[in-house]
Amino acid sequence: MIEEENILSSDDLIDEDDEVLESRLQQLATEELNQTSNPVISKAEGSPASASTASEPKPDASKANAAAAATLEKINGLIAESTSLREQLDDRKQQYLRLYADFENFRKRTERDKEEQEGTITSKILKKILPVVDDFERAQLQISPKTDGEASIHKSYQSVYKQLLKCLKETGVVRMECVGQEFDPNFHEAIMQEPSTEYDEGLITEELRPGYLVSDDRVLRHSLVKVSSGKIGGDSNTSSDETSENSSSEPS
Repeated sequence: MIEEENILSSDDLIDEDDEVLESRLQQLATEELNQTSNPVISKAEGSPASASTASEPKPDASKANAAAAATLEKINGLIAESTSLREQLDDRKQQYLRLYADFENFRKRTERDKEEQEGTITSKILKKILPVVDDFERAQLQISPKTDGEASIHKSYQSVYKQLLKCLKETGVVRMECVGQEFDPNFHEAIMQEPSTEYDEGLITEELRPGYLVSDDRVLRHSLVKVSSGKIGGDSNTSSDETSENSSSEPS
């Protein structure tokens, strides 16, 4: 009788690579066809009767061929199934990568929106504190203690003022330095323009209310400033004197 080989199950081939799997399956199909194409030798091989009947076709050959064809068809089905599963795996992988990218973008956008919201809330709170700082500075300029009691009170509220400035500095609030700099509407707010004896046109001559920046160079409050409309004084007088001397030296 023909002894059929055991057909490998898909579980035995799960760990193989795709190319190795297909190669093994094709090799298995070829071996199966080669075995079924050879005549089967009976157990009584040494007798003369067996030698005469060996060349005769066996009635079981057609069944063996049919079994081999069925095995080959099953192998081809397994190959097609493996290809389909690989395509499905690639498709799922692409879907996962797209979902992961969308989630990362959502997470970064959420963090950015959260930081912007926190920065807006912090700026609103700090803007409410700045007028208090202005009041402390005005009081420092206007009050001149004359007695020991007044000096003690003055020292007490000045310590509060210094503590307030320290807290603002730790929060990232920085005071602008603008006198002598060129006027910039992004940082300054001009409420007056007049000639100056010291600064050229477009330069800030006086700070009327201090401006502040936060740590990321955003304007917390614009500076109220006075801007020079041009120099007056020495330069113009010198030029007029030179003109009169030149005119007097001309021959009549």
